[in-house]
Amino acid sequence: MKILSHSYQKRGGIEFVFAEFPNSKALLVPIKKYYFVKSVRWSVEDPPVTRQDLEKMELAVNDLMGTIDSYKQRIHPDSYLKKY
Repeated sequence: MKILSHSYQKRGGIEFVFAEFPNSKALLVPIKKYYFVKSVRWSVEDPPVTRQDLEKMELAVNDLMGTIDSYKQRIHPDSYLKKY
């Protein structure tokens, strides 16, 4: 997913605009050592944002910020079930 622009917000959050959703703004915030989507100010001019789109946004941002390794090593809800 291509990042068109970003701007830094209070408390470490970063607001991004993506090419697939040029009229919507996604706020990503740091947790531990990676960034995740906190909210999306969606515009009706853009297509609906799916769960897969949110993951693509997180991948693109973490790659840009140099935290992709930490993002990929995060605990995924399904991984807990696989242990038992």
